[in-house]
Amino acid sequence: MFNSINVAPLNPVVSGIGVVLCAVGMVFLVWARQHLGKNWSQTVSVKVAHDLATSGPYRYARPPMYTGGLFAAIGSAIVCGGAWIFLLVILGVICLWRVGAEDRLMVQLFPNEFPDYKKRTKALIPFVW
Repeated sequence: MFNSINVAPLNPVVSGIGVVLCAVGMVFLVWARQHLGKNWSQTVSVKVAHDLATSGPYRYARPPMYTGGLFAAIGSAIVCGGAWIFLLVILGVICLWRVGAEDRLMVQLFPNEFPDYKKRTKALIPFVW
């Protein structure tokens, strides 16, 4: 018959960690989206009366929606393996690109506020990077 390779963990503890990481990531993503309110956009763009979000989940990561999505994808890859690992790599590259694009836009929009915010807030991985 067919031999298949499944890189998903067979250990329920590891799978449980993946599920928790996915759930925490989704909660963080939704919190960030709700906190951003009228400033949210699918594309990197400027809104009327745009302001720099630095509170709520924006205290821990910039931009935290990408952080939440990335953590959810890592959890999914831990639980499911296979194609999810490939999708995680693609999502990681997209997140890195978007963080750079948003940072450049925020520097233009908030030249006095954003540099200090960037110094004190990590990109993508809270307290780490």
